[in-house]
Amino acid sequence: MLKTEPIRKRRLYERVAEQIEASILAGDLAPGELLPAERDLCDSFGVSRTAIREALFALQQNGLIELENGKRARVVEPSAARLIDELGGPARYVLSRPESLRQLQEARMMFESFLARNAARNVTPEGLARISGALERNRAAIGDREAFVQTNIEFHLEIARVSGNMFLESLHEAVQTWLAEHRRTAIRDPGATERAYQRHEQIFAAIQAGDADAAEEAMRLHLEESTAAYWHVRDPS
Repeated sequence: MLKTEPIRKRRLYERVAEQIEASILAGDLAPGELLPAERDLCDSFGVSRTAIREALFALQQNGLIELENGKRARVVEPSAARLIDELGGPARYVLSRPESLRQLQEARMMFESFLARNAARNVTPEGLARISGALERNRAAIGDREAFVQTNIEFHLEIARVSGNMFLESLHEAVQTWLAEHRRTAIRDPGATERAYQRHEQIFAAIQAGDADAAEEAMRLHLEESTAAYWHVRDPS
């Protein structure tokens, strides 16, 4: 049940949003539950429809509700994916600068090397089967650049999923999105496809053997080669 009290301060919509957010965080409003109609919210809070609409828009921006024309606002389950997705626009702007892109490539190398190490230590038979299936699809895509890029992403994602940590998975997906241009550029370097697949085989073999050091090293070498291929294509001089 939504708990309200009259709003009589400046920035009314912020106070409205704070109260609705408090009800969501306290569990009084559960994911999937509909908020009262705008008119009812106006009456409950004692504010104008404009203040209610601004409050609902703010809550939507924060990933707490979803709005559809002609429908009541619905509470949604906050997720790491929603949180990280908010960084998409600023990330693309920052990564338009070569030095920032180099730093992300370096961060990715450390991050994915950790994920490979974790996978070697913790992968289940089911997880290993998913990684193996992604590797096979990656092999079958050799010769088709776009298909190879997509199956490459799937292979790395299955390794990230071994963690079972929604923040690590979501961060991994965000990095893959931010580096989409990196992948499509790097794959144009002569021999890049074959080198990438060979490294994938080595990574998988190390994970399968439970050799965390070897998995980490293979991933590091793989991403070093991928980064070098990207800059070789982008700046061949």
